[in-house]
Amino acid sequence: MSVFYQRFTRHAEGAGLKGQSTHYCPGCGHGLVHKFLADAIDDLGIQDRTVAISPVGCAVFLYYYLDVGHVQAAHGRAPAVAIAQKLAHPESIVVTYQGDGDLAAIGLAEIIQAAQLGLPISVIFVNNAVYGMTGGQMAPTTLIGQRTATSTLGRSALMGQPLRVAELIAGLDGPVHVERVALYDSKQQVKAHSAIRKALQLQVENRGFSFVEVLSECPLHLGLTPQEAEHWVRDRMVPVFPLGVKKDVSTAPWPSWHPPQFDPETVYRLVGAMSIPLPASLQRTRHGRGTMWE
Repeated sequence: MSVFYQRFTRHAEGAGLKGQSTHYCPGCGHGLVHKFLADAIDDLGIQDRTVAISPVGCAVFLYYYLDVGHVQAAHGRAPAVAIAQKLAHPESIVVTYQGDGDLAAIGLAEIIQAAQLGLPISVIFVNNAVYGMTGGQMAPTTLIGQRTATSTLGRSALMGQPLRVAELIAGLDGPVHVERVALYDSKQQVKAHSAIRKALQLQVENRGFSFVEVLSECPLHLGLTPQEAEHWVRDRMVPVFPLGVKKDVSTAPWPSWHPPQFDPETVYRLVGAMSIPLPASLQRTRHGRGTMWE
């Protein structure tokens, strides 16, 4: 069984050629990252227990394409949701898939706390140096001098320096593997494919938190052709965001923890509470086709 759905239903209910096309703009790097993630899931045989967490932004429609479990998170909150998913279902393989406007801005506190905690979770961070879906505004990763909808004369030092997220995450104690890759040629694509697979492999082995930053093209907001956008990433982004492994440590697998208990009586006992039947005056009753309180 393919990790990709056989028909993508977002466009015209998946009719005709639109049933095989994504919503991404021509030349966007998300399609390749989707392919590499699907390959890794398939290679590792974990499709039936993978849960992808996608928030707001260009990554929001991941659930239209990958035939795995999905949870939708509020803007920037995917790492917090991923922690809850992992603790509630330790056997699941949890992947957050986030863009730079999401993870590096509103979600910065969440990703730092999740990384420092170090639970076996895999994070795929797609950095195209701009807010892609919402109109091309300046992102935390926008380059100095880069023009966007909110830095029309180019980002200046007064607007802050570009945030190097991979280096920030690598400086924490919790992660076991942090790597930055790119997509601008076939050699870099092979490295990106390998990095994403390793991030999932480490989780399968229960080793710890892994983080892969992918430098990606956004031809639409750069105002470039797909080929020009690849050159822009290579010539402009890579000097600011150097590629390579930022952290890689060998660790013993996390000890297994007891699966969570969802039995109400057990929870009441552990927290010193008790269940009290609702009085008749508050019990819900049905009247006709509706439901109301007495």
